[in-house]
Parts: sequence; structure tokens; C-alpha cells
Amino acid sequence: MTDRFFKFSEIPIDEVLSRLRAGATVVTPNRRLALTLTKKFNRNNACSAKLAWKTADILPFSAFLERIYSDAFYSSQTQVASQLLSDLQERLLWESIICSSDVGYGLLQHFQTAKLAQEAWQFLHAWKISQVFASYPLGDDASTFLAWARLYEKTTCNHLQIDQARLCDWVSENYQNISIKKIASLICYGFDFFTPQQIQLLEKLQNSDCEVTVAYSISSHQFDANRHFKKIGKVGFLTSNDEIKQAAIWARTRLEENPQTSIGIVVPDLANYRSAILRIFNSVMYPDAHSLLPGADRRAVPFNLSLGLSLSSYPLIDAALICLDLLQAAVPFNRVSQLLHSPFIAGSESEKMPRALLDAKLRRFSEPTITLDRFIALIRYIDDGVSCPLLFQCLNKLAAFCKAKQLNSGSYVIYSEMITELLQLLGFPGERRLNSDEYQTYQKWQSLLIDFASLDRVKSEVCFNKAISHLKQITHDTLFQPESPSVPIQILGVLEANLITFDHLWVMGLSDEQWPLNADPNPFIPLELQTKTAFPFGSSSQAFAYSKKLTQRWLLSANEVILSYPESSNDGHVLLPSPLIHTVAKISIEQPSWKSYDERITQSCTLETIEDHQTFPLPLEILKQPVTGGTAVIKDYAACAIRALIKHRLKVKRLEIPHNGLNVMERGILMHDALAYLWKQLASKTELDTLNDVDLEEVLASSANNALSNLQSDKHTRFSPGFYEIELRRLTNVLSNWLDIERKRSGFTVAAIEQKELIQVGNLILNVRIDRIDVLENGQSIIIDYKTNRQSIQALIGDYLDEPQLPLYLVMANLHQQASGIAFAIVKAGEFGFIGILQDSDLLPDVKAYSQLTGCKHFGSWRELIATWQQQLIVLAEGFSSGDARVNPKNYPVTCQQCDMQLICRISQRLNVDSFTQSKSENDD
Repeated sequence: MTDRFFKFSEIPIDEVLSRLRAGATVVTPNRRLALTLTKKFNRNNACSAKLAWKTADILPFSAFLERIYSDAFYSSQTQVASQLLSDLQERLLWESIICSSDVGYGLLQHFQTAKLAQEAWQFLHAWKISQVFASYPLGDDASTFLAWARLYEKTTCNHLQIDQARLCDWVSENYQNISIKKIASLICYGFDFFTPQQIQLLEKLQNSDCEVTVAYSISSHQFDANRHFKKIGKVGFLTSNDEIKQAAIWARTRLEENPQTSIGIVVPDLANYRSAILRIFNSVMYPDAHSLLPGADRRAVPFNLSLGLSLSSYPLIDAALICLDLLQAAVPFNRVSQLLHSPFIAGSESEKMPRALLDAKLRRFSEPTITLDRFIALIRYIDDGVSCPLLFQCLNKLAAFCKAKQLNSGSYVIYSEMITELLQLLGFPGERRLNSDEYQTYQKWQSLLIDFASLDRVKSEVCFNKAISHLKQITHDTLFQPESPSVPIQILGVLEANLITFDHLWVMGLSDEQWPLNADPNPFIPLELQTKTAFPFGSSSQAFAYSKKLTQRWLLSANEVILSYPESSNDGHVLLPSPLIHTVAKISIEQPSWKSYDERITQSCTLETIEDHQTFPLPLEILKQPVTGGTAVIKDYAACAIRALIKHRLKVKRLEIPHNGLNVMERGILMHDALAYLWKQLASKTELDTLNDVDLEEVLASSANNALSNLQSDKHTRFSPGFYEIELRRLTNVLSNWLDIERKRSGFTVAAIEQKELIQVGNLILNVRIDRIDVLENGQSIIIDYKTNRQSIQALIGDYLDEPQLPLYLVMANLHQQASGIAFAIVKAGEFGFIGILQDSDLLPDVKAYSQLTGCKHFGSWRELIATWQQQLIVLAEGFSSGDARVNPKNYPVTCQQCDMQLICRISQRLNVDSFTQSKSENDD
């Protein structure tokens, strides 16, 4: 089971338990194996009808070394000069050394480089090749690391510090001389291999009258070969999701057969499949879990997934980090939005709804990134903090705290205290009671701040931004998993599951792409040196040999062992089983039929289908007043009935996305305002023709400037001088080019600009605003609507008008008696011109009469066309007011793809289904 190049006696697993009762100490290679053995020891004592027993002394090897050092350090009879550095302190020291070097200064990822250097330093000492490395022919990377390592060693020696890499050597050298309680019996349990550094220590202990023995949790004699029910085999599944689902069903089946059984699920690439495993196992173990209402207590699941998440990914920690980000500089608005909805600051429960509404309002004014001062200013502008007083108070406290502390430079201890203080100002971790996982996460945060403060031992002064950057990096690199009760199903990674036994074991993901494991050599140590050690991942051959050993060990780890693999990857290419399991017989698994929660509900009753696409009609008291939304009500209903209902009766609005500069809508508003200012000054074609160039330039500039000032005021922002000047120049040029189109027309007078009208369509009363009405020389008028995007004449023709506002103005505002046409004025660079429907030709440049248009040739007269528009608009208005709620997009699926209401109207989900079905049928053909 391991390379036995040292002489220690071996004992069976049963002997380990009896020696533990006698007071022996057991060390393991990792924490998971120590916990497993501890549970086994406690269960064994409980089964022996004991009421109490002495706690077993079982701990990982690294913790064993730290305990010896700690006992010696605090012993009154021993003087320990060197101080032990924590893992974080080591890494910060490495980072400082790397940053101070000429080569390291230009690196982008200092913290990650420090981690690799720290690992290389530990490797050299564990395998005792430091001297060989120093005299070995080295490349550029290794030479650079050697220079860093010498400075690191010199720095730690000068400050009387030792690290984890040299702790084992320190214990070996000082064990006989330190005044601590000596160990009488030490059992090394479950080690695959021992490093030369560990062997040296174990021999020292043995020479100090300590009995050192080796035990393994798995042996070839552990399972009786004559037990006929032992089952071993491999099985393939179509995809990894199918594989996970079948493993979950299998685990549930075994658990139902025997609730006391132990089940192991081993996943080589656990990090990548973590989310899928959690989702599928939850759905199989508790199919109705998704039906629980928000806020309901979660059920305790019968499985535990060993791989934790990055601490920064937990919402409670993320909320704290957002608060710290606000102290430094501008942060993305989506982070501020998360803070507004976070339950971990003061007032999160009492102001839940007001904060959600505030978030929606802030999006209109905010930039993509926002500072704390800007955040406070926008809240003050919106409602002076009236809707969310607790939030407004907390943010003002935070701003005052920031100014009072003058965050420049200080120590990690000071920053740790400061962080705790400012989070308290924000009411962290919130006003509601934390659940178990949240409380454990909060405790971990407190512990991490203590570790953060201890960095003073290696760096006494640091700027605030750098310190916060370190804290964020630490939270990102720290994996955390809240503790859970003991459960029968353990989902583990390959190395965590090593040497652990189960009643039933399923190892998944054993395709030729995932298994065997890949080599993982350190880039700072020559590959030749790494391959000369017994390190399992120094080379491909070593990784292959180690993977082969693990595979063989799995077959001895349970009475039932299933090895599985996916037959295809996520991108569809074919996968084969790993060559390491080719000798394992292929079997079929008889699984019970499993149905999802939805399927069970469907099959448990008779479903009745009711077509219900009609809601309540608009009440008479509402119909007596103008309906909010204006012409958009008719436009949306023409596109899809349910869209109009959602937007104009339910008042659902999409959340705006903060943006820099101007978006499409704002540019449209800007152009409308500029044209309105322009024609208020010009008033007629005659004035345009007689105005000299200098005066015209002044009119154009003032129009553009007034429009920009209005928009700037409306957005409650101040454009930068450079942006303002660029936008002013662009707007002036567009207006000038548009006037070139207007000069081609015959004489006209602008009779109305942004004219507000109250019109009735069927039984609907609408407030509308007409962009412009021109009166021609013959007394006829033309209604004009500005557009800054491309338009088609087809938008004005058909039963369901894409752009109904112009026909609406013409027919319902009593303008059709004197109006001889409607037209879009396309004010867009490169596409200037008019598009419309006119009674006669030549009324506008390049616009034909209605009788010349293909879509209008069937109308016998202009009045007949107007009557048709009137009838169509009344039908649309009455359909909306009657409560029509059909999902009837005019041009499916294009209409749905461009709809803002997709989260409510789920017809858009059919797009993916239809495209998949079509693709499948094409492949089948």
C-alpha cells in the first residue's frame, strides 16, 4: 500500500481501535480521514454499550506537528525562540519578496505567484532536495525562485520565524530537548507514502522511546472473498447528467433498503460538477423541494458534498465585501444592487420593498459604476432618503466614517478593527436571525479577520486599498463548507475518498478524458528533480501509476462498487471508458422507476385543460379617465395582447441597465428636444431659406445646447466637458444635415410642436403628444413623427399596425379633415428622409401618394383609407379594454425575442424547444 523503505511495524485496522482506547495517538494524511476514523471509534464504543469514553487522539499530521510546537512554545520550561508563521503570513511574506524583485514587479498575479513559490518551498523541504536544487542547472523561472527563496530564508531567520515547510525539521531536531509530554505510541494511519522529512521525524520519535506503527484503512483481507453478494462492475451512461441522476437514484435506493448503511459517491472532477450534483441529488432525494415557498426552512438532506465553496461566494461575505468596495472607489452598479437586496445590513427586512423600488429608480440615473458619494447623492435626489431612512442613515454614517478615518496607510490590526467597526455601522449581519449555515459563515468571517490582523507579523504597514485587496484575495482562496450532521451519503473528491471504506461505493466520471489524473508539477522546480521523488503528480507516469493504485483500492473499498463513465461530453463528442477500468466487467444496473415531482402530480390526478385568455374588462370609472401609456397601449396590444396587459394594466416595467453616455432611448429624446427647439425658432420654410449661415449656426448650436442641458438635468448628472462637446458637435451636424432635407420641400409653416391632445379611441381615452404638424401653402397639413431608427411603410399598413401613432393622430385627433398625409421623419446619419402615406404625390420629397403604394392600391379613396384606419384602431382599443389576455404575438418568434416581458410571458422558451426539435429532426433525416 506504500513504499516501505523504512522499518516500522504494521498493525491491522482493528488493532488501531484497541490502541486508541489505551491512549495511543493516531496521525492521518488529511482531516477527512481523521474525522472518519474518529466517527468509527465513537461508533465502536457506542456499540459496546459504553456510556462514556475518553476522546480519541486522532489528528492530521500537520496538526500533530503544530500541537508539539504549541506545547513547547507555551511550556514554562522550554524557550522557543522561533515563531511559527501561519499559511497566510507565509504567503504575504512571499508576495512582498516577489513584488520587491525586478522580475516580480512586472507580474500581474502576485498573490498566485506567491502561492506557487510557497508550494515549491514546501516541496523542496518535504523531499529534502533543497541542497540539490541550489546546485542544479536551473532555467530562468527556477533561478528566479532560488533568489526569492534565499531572501525568504534570510528574512525569516532574521525575524526568528519558521514556517510549515520547516516545522517538521524543527520538531525532529528539538523533540528530545523540549519539555512536553512525550508520546508513547504513534500510529500512522492511511498514508500512501511518506516523505523523507516525515521519515526522519518518525525515526527520531522511535529513537525517543515512542512506538511507531503503520496501519491502513483498507487491506485485501478486509472483505471476505466468499461473500457472494459482493458486486463490482462498470456501466456507461449517455451524458454526465444521466450518470449523476442514476447515481442519485441508486444511492436513494440503497438508503431506503438500509437507513444505517454508508454510501460513497466519488467524483474525480468534483469542482466542475458540484452544481449539477447538488441540483440533481436534491431533486432525487426530495422531489418536492422546489415547491417550498421562499423563506421556508430547508430540509436536512441525507448527503454531504465535501468540496466547499470560495468564502467570497457566500452571500453574507459578499455583502461585507461590497461595503468595503464602496469605501475605495467606484463599484459596478450591479454590486450596489445586490447590497440593496441583501438581508445582511440594517433595515433589510423592514425596508425590503422600498429598497427594491429604490433599486429600480436608481437604474435610471446611475452610471455602470458608482461611488459611495454618488450613491448617497442619487438617493437624496430621488426622495431625500424618505423611502429607505435606515439605508440612507447607514450610508451617511459610512461616508462620515470614511472621511473621519482618512484611509491612507496603517497596520493590518488597525484595518481589522476598522472593518469590524464600519460593518457594525451598517448593521451587519442584518436584523433577522441567521440560520445555521449563515451563522457558521459569520463565525468564519470573524476568524478570518483575526488571521488578517495577524499579518502584522510579516508586514507592519500597508495602504488601505492594498490591505482590502489582500482580504478579498484571502476570502476568494479560502474554501469553506458549513458543518452538517452526520449523513449516510458522502460525495467526495478522489483524494478525499482515498482509503475510506463504505458499504456501497459509486465512482463516476471515469472517462478517458477524466481518468487517470493529470500530472501537476511545480513550475519553479526542474521536472527532473520532481520525477526523482515519490511525489504522485511529478510526471504523467507517476500520475498514471497513482491513479492505477487508487482504482485498485476502490475495488476493495466496499461490498458493492460501481464504476461509471459518460459516453458523450457536453459538446457532443464521444467518450470512452478510462483504460484503467477496461478489465472491470460491464454490468447493467436494475434501477427502480423514478419520476419527477411534476410527473407524480400529473399521474396522480386527471388534468383538466381550461383555455383562459380573458381577464376582467377595464371598469367604467377607469374608462372615464385617460389610460396611462398613451399610444404605446395600442402599439403593444397590436404586437401581442398579453404584452399590453402586463405593461399597461399590471404596470410591469423592465429594469433599466445603467450605462455610460447615452442609450438609444436617450438619444431619441435628445433628438426630439433639439428638433423642437429648432423649429420653435425657425417656424417656417421661409425663415429657414432666408437665414444666413452665421445665424443658422447659432440657432443650431442653441437648439442642441438646450436639448443637452435638459437631458443632463433629467438624468441628474453632469456630462464631462469632453463628452458634452462631442455630443454637441454630433447633434449640431445631424440637425444641419436634416435641414438639407427640409430645404427640398415646398413652402410650409410649422403649426404645432409637441402638441398635447386628449383623444378617444373606441372606449379608451389617451393622452398623446404630436411631434409636429406642418401646414402647406395650399392649406393642407401633414402630421410628422420623428424617428431616429429605420422605418418601413409596412408599419402603417395592415390589421395590426406596428406603428399606430400616426394613423391615431390623423383619425382620432380630428385632424383628418385638413390633413393630407402622415410621415415619419427619419433623422439618422446616412438615412435622412421621409417615409409616409400621402393623399397626393410631391407633398414631401421622394414620398409617393397612397394610390401608388402596393399595400394601399385596394383603397378607392383617401377617405376609405382613413375609415379603415379608424376601424382598425377601434378594434385594437376595444380589445385591450375588454380584458383580452391572449398570448398572440403578431410575428412569432421575432415579436417575442424583442419583448421586455419574457420573464412573465414564457412563450419565448418555446424558441429553444422548437429549434432543438427542428435540429433533431434534421439530424434524424
